[in-house]
Amino acid sequence: MRVHRFLSPEWIESAMALREELASAAPGSGHTARVNLVVTDTPFGNGQFRASIDTDAGGPLPVPGNLEDPDATVFLDYPAALAAFVTDDPDIVTHGFLTGALRVDGDLALVLLLFGEGMTDEQADFARRAQDRLRSITALE
Repeated sequence: MRVHRFLSPEWIESAMALREELASAAPGSGHTARVNLVVTDTPFGNGQFRASIDTDAGGPLPVPGNLEDPDATVFLDYPAALAAFVTDDPDIVTHGFLTGALRVDGDLALVLLLFGEGMTDEQADFARRAQDRLRSITALE
């Protein structure tokens, strides 16, 4: 399996194929969430990557592009995004919150539900498997 640098065009293409593969196995979230993601300081394109999660349209995995009228928008820098979606490094995520490199505009409680607080065992297992698969396509340099 080929690996690519996180958020490179090749990585996004591989991640979208992975999303399509996993979509049918995604457990229901139990709540509706429409969340935009804005990753700053990326080494690609204009330095910013925008994605969204709509639990009613494909489960908990993000797709490129932003939604109109989201419940929340999560802004995070490149290292915090890598830690949140691929390496599962809570210290970097916590540091991001404390320094402002990761912030939420909108419904923070919904974002916390979407990203782990109060997940069922089935949802947590799916999230771990999806993250393992993302890690398998990511060059961790």
